[in-house]
Amino acid sequence: MHLAHVSDVLLVWAVAGYALAMLGYAAEFAFGRRNAGSRAVVAGRVAVALTIAGWGAHVGSVVTRGFAAHRVPWGNMYEFSSMVALVAVTVFLVLLTRQQVRFLGAFVMAPVVLYLGLAGTVLYANAGPLVPALNSYWIKIHVVAAITASGAFMVSGVVTTLYLLKDRWERRTAVGVGPGTAAAVEFERARGGGLMGWLPAAEVLDRLAYRVVAFAFPVWTFAIMAGAIWAEQAWSRYWGWDPKETWSFITWLAYAAYLHARATAGWRGRRASVLALIGFACLMVDYYVVNTVITGLHSYAGVS
Repeated sequence: MHLAHVSDVLLVWAVAGYALAMLGYAAEFAFGRRNAGSRAVVAGRVAVALTIAGWGAHVGSVVTRGFAAHRVPWGNMYEFSSMVALVAVTVFLVLLTRQQVRFLGAFVMAPVVLYLGLAGTVLYANAGPLVPALNSYWIKIHVVAAITASGAFMVSGVVTTLYLLKDRWERRTAVGVGPGTAAAVEFERARGGGLMGWLPAAEVLDRLAYRVVAFAFPVWTFAIMAGAIWAEQAWSRYWGWDPKETWSFITWLAYAAYLHARATAGWRGRRASVLALIGFACLMVDYYVVNTVITGLHSYAGVS
């Protein structure tokens, strides 16, 4: 019980760190608009430090939860949600080490804070043993893959949404400056172009969203395959069109259509992005609606 309490406290600190980081990223944008370069840089660096601190507290929360429950810490919706949010922040931090993506900070932290807030209140479950059906080594394989893919899909959903907003804005950019070019971005920043002027070109966002989905999709594919193998061991059949299986497959189809359209039909931009957002919407149905509303063999939410 003591470790479970420590886990809960660490999660609160993680949420606080992420929320303050979100404000820091917003402050960087605000200072940047006012051409206060040094203040913007300081705000951005502080925001990154707060993100890392929140990430550390989050990792501590997950680890202590596992020790408190004497099992892997992803056996119900509360724990799964915490892990998905942790993966999303991890993906953002990894991208931050490779590219200039600090502009994503506030937009990634916002859904993470919301996700964890929902997990810690509505979806919260006390630490306890696994449901007997989940007591298998496959929970360390199938569920980890699903968590990893879901966290990455969350980041891709954020980037895709920003792309659609930026693309719409670029189409309305000033006459005489090429839409989507670096000159257009600087021009609109100088005019006070607001948030859209602060974001990179739509093409950059589109490419970033594609790369994240390209990473997450094979992981999701593996999760479905591992789940089928586990289902054969647990229920003596690989596939039974259970609601969770069905919506996982629908999610797979949506993202497969997105990648296929880009690779073969040459789809770029808005048409492809709509497919990606459909995939993310299917993922949310697969997670929230199927787990809390629809009864099936995968009803292990732990929510009373």
